[in-house]
Amino acid sequence: MTHEERSRCIRWRLGWLPGGAPKPCPYQPNNNLSRRHAISCLNMHRRLCMPETIADPISFLLNMLPTRTFVPSSIALSWTCRWPVICSILHELDQLQHYTTIPCKTPHGQKLIEWLKQFN
Repeated sequence: MTHEERSRCIRWRLGWLPGGAPKPCPYQPNNNLSRRHAISCLNMHRRLCMPETIADPISFLLNMLPTRTFVPSSIALSWTCRWPVICSILHELDQLQHYTTIPCKTPHGQKLIEWLKQFN
């Protein structure tokens, strides 16, 4: 996990949006870019293939991140699909909050995916 990915995950879990106070959403200027609005505006449930009954799909998935040095291959496989999407969503949110394009140094989630490949 890169420093930027880790920072975005921590800020999401703590409820901090990048840039401090909520700003108008560039996609829907009548709404502030709050955590709740971001979940619906960025189609997080659909992009993460999660049911809408889960209020915060990113936090739900972050709670399920592997915590051991051995990961069953089925779990490793699911994370190789979901982790880049989580990183992409958080990167997009960071850009929306700062009204700027933030370049990616590596493909989203690449470091974790490389680590998970040893379990396939």
